[in-house]
Amino acid sequence: MVKLKRHSAISQQTLAHNQWLTTFNDMITLLMVFFVLLFSMGHMDVKRFNNFQNGLQSAMGVMSAGRFGDEGLISDSQWDAENSSALSMASLQNLPDTSGLEAEYTRKGIKLTLNDELLFQSGSAEITGQGIELLKKIGLVIKPMNRLIRIEGHSDNRPIATDRYPSNWELSAARAVNVAKFFTARVGIAPAFLSAAGYGSFKPKASNDSEVNRAVNRRVEIILGQEAATAPNI
Repeated sequence: MVKLKRHSAISQQTLAHNQWLTTFNDMITLLMVFFVLLFSMGHMDVKRFNNFQNGLQSAMGVMSAGRFGDEGLISDSQWDAENSSALSMASLQNLPDTSGLEAEYTRKGIKLTLNDELLFQSGSAEITGQGIELLKKIGLVIKPMNRLIRIEGHSDNRPIATDRYPSNWELSAARAVNVAKFFTARVGIAPAFLSAAGYGSFKPKASNDSEVNRAVNRRVEIILGQEAATAPNI
């Protein structure tokens, strides 16, 4: 019985004596993580870091002056900025310098935004003569880029209720479809490259609390997405 007590006392003494190993192991683990982090930073992908930096600047409102905004934080699968952005931007310099036409980089690709007054009369989806001439010029610029093109129609929140357009959904969708049809029939862009969508008033750029803001929300957006060497399979 005495031996058992002695053995127990010796074990507790040994355990207390070795407690420093726990702190030592924690310190070694932290050092290992630190050196792994240094190694990773030494082999950081410069392009991805620059994309992150630009995206952070954009989110904070730090943008370069000019007609086109800096490249945002865009994944490689959505937008190959390094290989194609210079060529694309050079091509877009040929766009007509028209008030109400803007271009910017987004996660989806290059987005061209056109105020609805450039293309349509109020409450109509028929492209005006002025709109035809403008879309011709835009189409001739974007056609050689061989990109998937998505056309999105947007409206303000003022209701519309006609036999042809019961709501802003129908109106915005009809406008997007008519622009897509124009690019196919008058510019020669392959239909398989095109898609159209109408969002009505549900994706506004500004609050619909003034006529100025409502005018901003009435727009057509042409989004140039991934590059395709040939027309996609239908």
